[in-house]
Amino acid sequence: MKRLLVLATLLTTLFSLSAFADLDAVVKAKKLKVAVDTTYPPMEFEATDGKIIGLDVDLARELAKILKVEAEFIVMPWDGILAGLQSNRYDIIMSSMNITPERSAAVNFVPYISMGQVFVVKQTGAAVTKDTELAGKTVAVQVDTTSFTAVEAIQKKGVKIKAIKTFPGATETFSALKANQADVIVTDEAVGRYYTGLDAKTFKVSGNALKPEPIGIAVRKADPKLLKVLEEAVKTIKANGTYSRIYKQWLKTEPTL
Repeated sequence: MKRLLVLATLLTTLFSLSAFADLDAVVKAKKLKVAVDTTYPPMEFEATDGKIIGLDVDLARELAKILKVEAEFIVMPWDGILAGLQSNRYDIIMSSMNITPERSAAVNFVPYISMGQVFVVKQTGAAVTKDTELAGKTVAVQVDTTSFTAVEAIQKKGVKIKAIKTFPGATETFSALKANQADVIVTDEAVGRYYTGLDAKTFKVSGNALKPEPIGIAVRKADPKLLKVLEEAVKTIKANGTYSRIYKQWLKTEPTL
């Protein structure tokens, strides 16, 4: 029994040390490695000169400043972004990730914004304003997103959707709609309004698909100290006006704090 107690104490100690190791490594390296999927403008995307820009990018830089480190962005495909965090390729994910029960079972989240989902159709196509109007239509969504989950749930409720087409990035869903490979897109409101703003002759937002849901910064469960520091940093940028300034810059509207 004594040996078991000694072993348990040792394991507890080792766990505690490992739990704080990542934040210590961030501070020591003076870099916060942030994973982003750059197919999601205006949240995170690549400018024509190759620079990574967007609302999440600017917010991450401000959070890094509070930690007195520099933000370094690691571009990842969406379908592998959580696995990369779990395998220590970077420190956090800040890439418009909805907080879901399934994801919360794997990682911790620092909530920082809420966003709804919208229907996007072609200007020449039939408007979609509610779930039941997806019947008979081909729906384009980004794979492994809450948009995809929402469309699947609508289908399970009995709406006779013709087909659900998944794509690795949001950009590809708009390409598919433009090429008549889909009738409607379900996507985050910010993304939908950004693309329709870029090409208003082709696309339009025709209705709301889902009410706003929380989005968070994903942090490994083994790093509670980094989680706590980021929670405080988010409070700071919301209190000092930095969050509102960046939000309005990219989304052209006032945030709900």
